[in-house]
Amino acid sequence: MTGRDDILRRFEEWLDTTLAQEEPPRGIPSEILDGVETAAGDPPADWYAMWAAVTALTQEVKLQGRAFKQMSETLAREAESRSRKEVLDALLDLRERMLRGVDSVRAIEDPRPAFWDRIFRRRWQGTQQFVEIVRALEKGYRLSLDSLDDLLDRYHVRPIECQGLAFDPRLMSAVDVEETNDAADGTVLSVYRAGYEWNGEVYRPAQVRVAQRPRNEAINE
Repeated sequence: MTGRDDILRRFEEWLDTTLAQEEPPRGIPSEILDGVETAAGDPPADWYAMWAAVTALTQEVKLQGRAFKQMSETLAREAESRSRKEVLDALLDLRERMLRGVDSVRAIEDPRPAFWDRIFRRRWQGTQQFVEIVRALEKGYRLSLDSLDDLLDRYHVRPIECQGLAFDPRLMSAVDVEETNDAADGTVLSVYRAGYEWNGEVYRPAQVRVAQRPRNEAINE
């Protein structure tokens, strides 16, 4: 018996033992695994063909595994992107509330003592304490806002500058128009909702009020 025949015999014995209690894999005829003739006069099973089929099946399993891995990585990236967007939206909403808080506190003017305040000193002292609390609140808002802006800047999130600039449809959305001669046509008069860029791309356009020349002047010209 040659070395080749001995190797084939041992391989056949190993397959018979391994596959005795298992269903044959799909795509491989059971006759090949059993080592029997398919019909009278047919040649015996071709072990090289069987080995090629097993190799092809192994490659298919590897390909399916790679496809599953790629799909899993894609789903993980999408989930991470959604999570980042949710966190970013929450931070931007927090910044908007801080901006409104700063504006509301800034709108409170420092009172001046009236006639009765000079007579009733305690009343004026109470007013001064109230003013100190308001200014401390404004300072706290500003410090928190600066810290939040530093955090957003580290993640390449920057507010879009709009106030007093020409309207840019790529960065802004005009939600209101005001006819006026106090500003050039198309100038942003106020910002209703701040816009932001993320990694150099528009993440959220700014909502603004834009100046427009009065209609009667435009018609006369």
